[in-house]
Amino acid sequence: MRLETGELRTFHTLARTGGFRAAAKDLYLTQSAVSQSIKQLEAKLGQPLVTRDRPIKLTAAGRRLYRYADDVLRQEQLVLGDLSRLARGANQQLSVAIDSTNNRFAGPDLIAQFSKQWPETRLRIIEQPSRDIVQTVMSGEVELGLGPFETRMRQFETIPIYEETRRLLISPRHPLHQPMMTPAELQKMPLVVSSLDEPDQRPYAEKLRDRFQMIWQISSLNLRLNLIDRGLAVGYISDKVISELPQVQHLRPLDEFDFAAIQRQVGLFFRKGRDLSPAALDFIGLCKDYWQH
Repeated sequence: MRLETGELRTFHTLARTGGFRAAAKDLYLTQSAVSQSIKQLEAKLGQPLVTRDRPIKLTAAGRRLYRYADDVLRQEQLVLGDLSRLARGANQQLSVAIDSTNNRFAGPDLIAQFSKQWPETRLRIIEQPSRDIVQTVMSGEVELGLGPFETRMRQFETIPIYEETRRLLISPRHPLHQPMMTPAELQKMPLVVSSLDEPDQRPYAEKLRDRFQMIWQISSLNLRLNLIDRGLAVGYISDKVISELPQVQHLRPLDEFDFAAIQRQVGLFFRKGRDLSPAALDFIGLCKDYWQH
């Protein structure tokens, strides 16, 4: 013998409301259906549960069953509430490492859209140079990476979003600026970058750092732009930044050099073999929609 949740709910409602008519109204059933359900439960248990007074009264067996039914139905509501919160993202965290360019122009919009869909999900957004993002995702510190792909991405699942060109820029205010720069003149200048290049990550024969006097490694996009604008250094800046920020459009691309433009594929990536959370899958969908439109 076992007690069914439907039986317990009908009995609990009868005991709580104090009458068959009130219970039937609360359960959206007919009065006879409630009466028949109670009779069947009493027959199953082999003893009466209520006296047919107005209002009804619980027998000793009825009082014991009511305590049990109350516990069962409370637990059911707690479980349903927990499941509902989980469906909305409660107790979940989405962690994303993102490069400075995408964070500046897309980060606020993506977070605003995501928070509407997952209002109870905690967010952890880390701004990093693209090479550091690869390591952060690989280590498991974050679930997703958003930024330019590196040359070697065999350990990741990649989702291309768009292509960008990073152009080597100089300010006309740079003391060494000439309408046509020579390699010797360029080598006297510092290059400001978000992270140092590696031999197998570059599209040209020599190390990028060898073409310049020194390398300034600065992760902040704003600070890199400021240093280039002041004529203190040259640097590679995404065409997205150039088109969106009028204050940097006076900077000149050093197109006289064959390494002055670097094509990059930008997108999302995560470690192979990792099962993504529902929140991460939705964030990927938001990114696709954002850049598609």
